[in-house]
Amino acid sequence: MESLAQETVVSTNKIKLLPVAVIKEIEQQNKARRLMGLSTIEIKTRTCLNCSGLFQSAGRRTCGCNTVHTSSLAGVEII
Repeated sequence: MESLAQETVVSTNKIKLLPVAVIKEIEQQNKARRLMGLSTIEIKTRTCLNCSGLFQSAGRRTCGCNTVHTSSLAGVEII
């Protein structure tokens, strides 16, 4: 019974993290913004407006769960 409770806690605490390259880019932008006297970009943990999941963000309000990725194969759009 305790293992089920622990699994539930682990799954609800899962946060979608930003890629390392994106975090490094934001840090570089923040260095430039400090030199210009502007406010820095903050990475926050937010709750998605669509799926209510937790994710790291520097401004967006959705985690990307509602975006439809399309591609084409031989000129035909695939969703």
